[in-house]
Amino acid sequence: MHRVLFVCTGNIFRSLTAEHALRRALNGRSGVHVSSAGTADYPYVVRPNVRDYLRAKGFDVGGHQRRTLTREILEESHLVIAMSTDHHAHILERYGLAVPLFLEASGDGAAALPDIEEAVLDYQTNPAAVDAHVHATIDRIIALASRLAGRLDALLNRDSIVRSA
Repeated sequence: MHRVLFVCTGNIFRSLTAEHALRRALNGRSGVHVSSAGTADYPYVVRPNVRDYLRAKGFDVGGHQRRTLTREILEESHLVIAMSTDHHAHILERYGLAVPLFLEASGDGAAALPDIEEAVLDYQTNPAAVDAHVHATIDRIIALASRLAGRLDALLNRDSIVRSA
């Protein structure tokens, strides 16, 4: 069984979406377990705008239980994918592992997939912009998940978890 792990900050938006989108893109393929975790140890919950948009896309995340990334979770994973550059840096600095970014693993180049606070500077007072960013990010992750599914065997075979020197 190959284990694929997506990592973001709170495990309630980007990594959660990637987990469900890849699982769907794999279309019941056996031998692959997909999960997600967050770098921040905080009791985040899936926000209604994320939950509702994912539901509209056919993903039921109502029972999602967020997880905080640990060494044990990393060590049981065969492929770890960071959703953005800060997660990549966190995993490298804290655990000594260099992992690919989501966009890179999907064939789009090594670039950040920004969180709400990074993309919408007035996020506290601009709910329309927040929703637009959430929808665009979810749509992008879902669209790239099928490409990632097609690249999965190559990513797993190159042993994407690389211990730094």
